[in-house]
Amino acid sequence: MKRYYVGVDWADEFHQVWVSDAEGKKVAEMKVEQSPKGMGEFGRWLHERQAEQRELWAAIEKPAGRIVDFLLDHGVVVYPVNPKALDRVRDRFRMSQSKSDSFDAYVLAEFVRTDHAHLRALEPNSAQAQEFKMLTRDHHRLVRHKTRLINQIEVTLKEYYPRPLEVFANLESKIALDFLTQYPTPRALSDLTRRKWNRFAKREHHLGEARCKELWEKLNQPQLGIPEHVVRAKAQLLLVLVAQLKALAQAVESYSEEVQRFFASMPAAKLAQTLPGGKSGTIVPMLWAELGDVKSRWQSFRHLQAEAGGVPVTKSSGKSHVVLFRYACNKLMRYASYWLSFNALNRCEWANKYYRDQRAKGHRHPQALRALAAKWLKIIFIMWRDDKPYDENYHLANIARQTMRQAA
Repeated sequence: MKRYYVGVDWADEFHQVWVSDAEGKKVAEMKVEQSPKGMGEFGRWLHERQAEQRELWAAIEKPAGRIVDFLLDHGVVVYPVNPKALDRVRDRFRMSQSKSDSFDAYVLAEFVRTDHAHLRALEPNSAQAQEFKMLTRDHHRLVRHKTRLINQIEVTLKEYYPRPLEVFANLESKIALDFLTQYPTPRALSDLTRRKWNRFAKREHHLGEARCKELWEKLNQPQLGIPEHVVRAKAQLLLVLVAQLKALAQAVESYSEEVQRFFASMPAAKLAQTLPGGKSGTIVPMLWAELGDVKSRWQSFRHLQAEAGGVPVTKSSGKSHVVLFRYACNKLMRYASYWLSFNALNRCEWANKYYRDQRAKGHRHPQALRALAAKWLKIIFIMWRDDKPYDENYHLANIARQTMRQAA
């Protein structure tokens, strides 16, 4: 079967497509509109080539999206290309810095034609795994947005009303949000009586007598005077931010429950729940969502460690040997593996000992946790590959055997 090589330079409204044959000669060039009519015509063209017994291989600078799903649905073998790799490939064909959509599509088509042996064809996860991955990523995005809102509220309060920061350690708690809504200014706080405070703290938020008294004493400490125009402006902003945080906190809680419910319905949940902290929370589900369910996705545990940023980058040439932090990685997977390691410190004896050994070697807290995360990623890779649950006794036996071999 003869083969055509397709380069797709994607965009929001239009996609530039270049098609070459096995000798690199131009077969077709088209501009495909992202609309039912444009995509329909492009799909018809793909089917016509396949009816002529033409195999279609496509290169594109993204691993997911509507255009990628469209190509896969039409029987095209898709090779995702890293934008950094494509940027370097351009130098093969043009020395100048000029570029265009047509040229980029041509470079993609030539790259997949000549270098497909160094690329990996896209094998999408199942529909359930794809939905779960989107769900966990959206949840993490909302959590980050909530953190930004809390930081904005802290900055705003420091500018005109620092007392709530001294009283409430957690600004996203219900009592803190209700307090800021009812008493958004120093003047409103000065009108607060002990009777009103007891009703607010005891009846509405069920605080004990000792805690209620402790917070009342903090609230009655003297405050620095702030100009009225500053108070008016910042109080208005505070109320807007608090309203947003209330809605967002509820959304994050809802998403968290949905992530845990969805994960519990997946076959992988029985394996993942054997990990420390795997029976609750969203850290382990988030990590498992990034793993996917395509068995050819990860070539080895080292591949997984590098993708998750759990191991550094080593540059060695001649007498030069430099070890650098790995910035290019799956940030969400690094986040999940980092916090999995942190949660394991109080749940897993060998993990705690490994962390303390790393600290004794002079590594800082984040470095020690990343090193521990690399260990967990190796265990998780074997669990994911072989469909085996985590057995701490088995792992401890492996550690003992390795120690004996090293001593021998």
